[in-house]
Amino acid sequence: MSKVFLFVAIEVQPGKAGAFLEKLKNQIEIIRGEDGCEAIDIFKNSNDVNLLHVWEVWSNRESWDAHMANDASKAWQAIASDFVVGEKITVMNTL
Repeated sequence: MSKVFLFVAIEVQPGKAGAFLEKLKNQIEIIRGEDGCEAIDIFKNSNDVNLLHVWEVWSNRESWDAHMANDASKAWQAIASDFVVGEKITVMNTL
């Protein structure tokens, strides 16, 4: 099984980036404790205050799939919908 690397770009509604970031930080702490999560970090885009990025490393695809389907992720999706305009998830593999 190979690792899964994710780069997530999150476009936040204007004026809501600060509040969203605080909620996202709490969610990241929950994700760090999940089986298979090897790394997860948040980055601010230096050119756009409404654009945040999340870098994730998962042990394998199965652990990421389990993360996406668990109750904490489902609850997070409901919270995020109040802040997020759009999201793009890029899944990368090692060469």
